[in-house]
Amino acid sequence: MDTSVQPSYEEQRLPNKLSSSDASSFSAQLLQASGFDRFGPDFASTLCTNGMAGASSYDQAVTLLRTEGTKLWQAALDRVQGRKVQGTLPKSDDRMLYWARLTMTLVLRQWKPDFPLSDDQRAALQNEFERASRGQYAIDFPEGPKYKRILVSGFDPFTLGTPGVDGNPNIRIGNPSGATILSLDGNTVALADGSTAVIRTFILPVNYGPFILGMQEDTLGAWFKPGMKRADASVSMSQGGGEFDLEHFNGRYHLASIPGNDNVWPACADGGSFPSSLDCDIHPPERWLGYASKPWVMNSPPQFTESTLPFQKMIDANTGAGVTNWDNPQKPTTGWAVVRRDSYSTRACFKGAVGPFDQSCASTGGGGNYLSNASAYRNTLLRDVFKLQIPAGHIHTPVMTAFGSGSDGKITDATFEGRRDSIVAQARNLVIALANSLVAAPAP
Repeated sequence: MDTSVQPSYEEQRLPNKLSSSDASSFSAQLLQASGFDRFGPDFASTLCTNGMAGASSYDQAVTLLRTEGTKLWQAALDRVQGRKVQGTLPKSDDRMLYWARLTMTLVLRQWKPDFPLSDDQRAALQNEFERASRGQYAIDFPEGPKYKRILVSGFDPFTLGTPGVDGNPNIRIGNPSGATILSLDGNTVALADGSTAVIRTFILPVNYGPFILGMQEDTLGAWFKPGMKRADASVSMSQGGGEFDLEHFNGRYHLASIPGNDNVWPACADGGSFPSSLDCDIHPPERWLGYASKPWVMNSPPQFTESTLPFQKMIDANTGAGVTNWDNPQKPTTGWAVVRRDSYSTRACFKGAVGPFDQSCASTGGGGNYLSNASAYRNTLLRDVFKLQIPAGHIHTPVMTAFGSGSDGKITDATFEGRRDSIVAQARNLVIALANSLVAAPAP
C-alpha cells in the first residue's frame, strides 16, 4: 500500500467527527454500530496478503474487485432485509453501505499491485468496484411471460459537510431512496393475473462524473435490450420534498446549485451556463443513444422526456395507509400525499437567443436540475431509445434529514429512525402499486 496517495474529496470525510471531542470519527462509529467496520481492513488484507498483491494481472484484478464489491452489496442487502444483522443500529439503516464503500475505495486508491497499472486502468478498476458495490452487476431476472421485471434505482446520502471540518451534524444524513431499494431488492409480488413481479435494485452515486460516463445507461441498457429478461418497468427514486412526487417531465439540463459529493459540477459555467455550452445539457453515451450528441443540437436528444408511470393508479392505491407522517405534528397514520408534479421551466438555449424556439431549452424538470432529475431523464430517454412501451419515471420521496432536538452528537435517534422507516414503508407501497398496475388485461 502507498499511504502517500491522498484520499479523494469524499474519502477525506472519513475522519470527520460529530464533535471534536469525540474519540472516534462519525464514520468509524457508524460502521462499528452496523458491523461494517470489517470491510475496509478485510479488503486491504485481500489486496495485500503477506506482502503479495491479491491479483497478478489486470484481468484478475477486475474479477477480484467485482467479487469484493458484490460482497459489500450483498452484506448491505442481508442487513437491511434482516438476514444478518450485526451491531446496534436498526436493520433499516442505509448509511453503512456508503461509508464502508469509502473505506474500501481509499484502500484501492492506495493499492500497489505487482503488475503495471496505468492511470486509466486504475480509474477503470475503481469504476468496476463502484458498480459492483452498488448492485449494478448483481441484477438478474427470471425469464418469460410469467414474470413482470421491475428495476428501481436509489441514491447515496449527500450534503454531508466539508471534509476535515468536525461538528457538522449533516454528516449523519441518510437517503430514504437508498434505504428503500436495499429493502426491495429480490422482493416479489404475486399479481392478480397469476404472474409474479420481481424487483431488482441498484444504487447511484451523487456525483456527476459517473453519470456523464454512462453508469446508469450501462446498468439499465442490459435489461432494456430485447430478450426474455427484458424489463417491464423502470423507476428512479430520490429524496426531495415534503410529499411523494411523481415527476411528470424531466429536463436535459443538469447544472444545479450544489456540486456532487466529490465537490465537482459538470463543465458548464465556463460556457455561460447555457444549455448549448460544454456539458450543461446531458449527453448520454453514444453506445446507448445510437448517435453522437456532440456538438450540441437542441433536440438531439430532446430537451424534455415524459414519465409513463401510472400516476392515477399509484395515487389511488392508498399507499400511506398505516404509515406515520412525521411532518405532521399530530403524526397521523395516513402517510404523505402522493402527487403528480407537472412543473418544469425553460431558458435561453444560448447567448443572444431570441424568439420562442431558441428560448425553449430545458432549465428544470419536475425534480429540478440536479442528479435526481438527471437519473429520471436518462431512464426515460433510454426507454424511448429502445421504443419500450413500459412504465418508467421518477419518484421523489420526502427528505430524511431531521433528527430530534438535542441529538447533534448522536449517530442516530428515534426521530431519524422513525422517519426513515415511514418513508421507506410508503415508498415500498408505491413500487408495489406500480407492480400491481402491470397486470395483463383480461382477454376479450
